[in-house]
Amino acid sequence: MTTTTITTEVAEITDTKERLARAAWSIITEPGDGHAGALVQQLGHVAALAALEGKRADLDKIAPGLAAQAQRWMPRLRTDAIATALRKAEENGIRLVDPATVPGLADLGPHAPHVLWVRGDIDALGAERRLAIAGARAATSYGESVCADITGDVVAAGVVVHSGGAYGIDGAAHRAALMSGGATVAWLAGGVDRMYPIGHAQLGDRIASSAGSALVSEVALGSSPTRWRFLSRNRLLAAATQATVIVEAGFRSGSLNTAGHAASLGRPLGAVPGNVTSAASAGCHRLLREYDARVITTGAEALELITT
Repeated sequence: MTTTTITTEVAEITDTKERLARAAWSIITEPGDGHAGALVQQLGHVAALAALEGKRADLDKIAPGLAAQAQRWMPRLRTDAIATALRKAEENGIRLVDPATVPGLADLGPHAPHVLWVRGDIDALGAERRLAIAGARAATSYGESVCADITGDVVAAGVVVHSGGAYGIDGAAHRAALMSGGATVAWLAGGVDRMYPIGHAQLGDRIASSAGSALVSEVALGSSPTRWRFLSRNRLLAAATQATVIVEAGFRSGSLNTAGHAASLGRPLGAVPGNVTSAASAGCHRLLREYDARVITTGAEALELITT
């Protein structure tokens, strides 16, 4: 088993009112909602929820347009749904974590998550060395092989590998981390109680039960993954890690969205080159050409991204 160094104490939210308020905001707003983020930054989650439930007309005194935004949030403000999510979390050992205690997430400003629902080891989020590995769902055998080699090397150095839990490169990264005796974190677009894709249900169980590993989401239990939530999830993957490596990607692959978030946050970005005639590597070549990504061919080169 690889030893992972934990340098940041990730804090679970234990205060009853705070848990309820943060759970509520994770249900009534979509991920990355900057209006909600600005409101809770100013008032705090508990007071912001009270303002939403009370005199919503006063919200415009805080920031113009907030009252109109509140009209979108109110239909989701259902106390039964909030209570059910919290009860299920308690019953299944799912912990609510304060995102402010997770390294990197504060860089998202008002687009940071309200809460993280974590199934597994919350300390995985506070590891000293954290690398995102992502890529195409329709990965080739070349891509999966290179991914496994790179992942095996970096987890041997005590790095926690983060990815998105999808088929293809994501799954290859998670499996290789576990098979190498390392740790891995899967950032999900839906609730941590419903692994997506369903074909990765067993993989999700392995991650959640492995030392130093976890399933994480900013949306509440029972939430469905949507296209927007997948794209929004990518900002968390990029922010919570020190660097991102794209192993294989088509020219318009969704993993380029993760790369874009990493670049905008000032995180080092790497890409694995492939055959110039392979459509599966066209996105990586685009990153090398247009995003100033570093060429990554080995785990040692990937480690350079988080040590320089």
